[in-house]
Amino acid sequence: MRTLLLSLAFSILLVGCKDEPRAAATEAAPVERADVVAAKSKDAPIPEITIEDADKAFQSGAIAVDANSDRTREKNGTVPGAIILSSSSKYDLAQLPEDKSKDLIFYCSNTNCSASDAAAERASANGHKSIHVMREGIKGWKQAGKSTATYPQS
Repeated sequence: MRTLLLSLAFSILLVGCKDEPRAAATEAAPVERADVVAAKSKDAPIPEITIEDADKAFQSGAIAVDANSDRTREKNGTVPGAIILSSSSKYDLAQLPEDKSKDLIFYCSNTNCSASDAAAERASANGHKSIHVMREGIKGWKQAGKSTATYPQS
């Protein structure tokens, strides 16, 4: 009987815990792809930049790089003047500036998106030196009251 009660108590405890990680997972950082994690472990991670600092950097000549899908762009727009990547991980490197010292700020949808990380890692692996990720993405950009460009651009 004691074993049965302990088993029942343990089962209830496990069932109660199953919901907890799911809730925490929605608040936690996004799960990264294995190739991005491997690249980060070799080198220092790509630094992040706040929306306010990114806005200042854009005014000083930094270039926004959009790693979103077309659907996200159509719904949320883009940072004005952003380079629109064809893919977050397989884009043509010719889409980026030839000058590899140019300041590039990659972004995707929001804090749960890792497309900007993959795109930034690809640029870094190919010699671009000044790279940041705007973690809040286009949704955070809009929430901060920053202007957006419509997509597709006419």
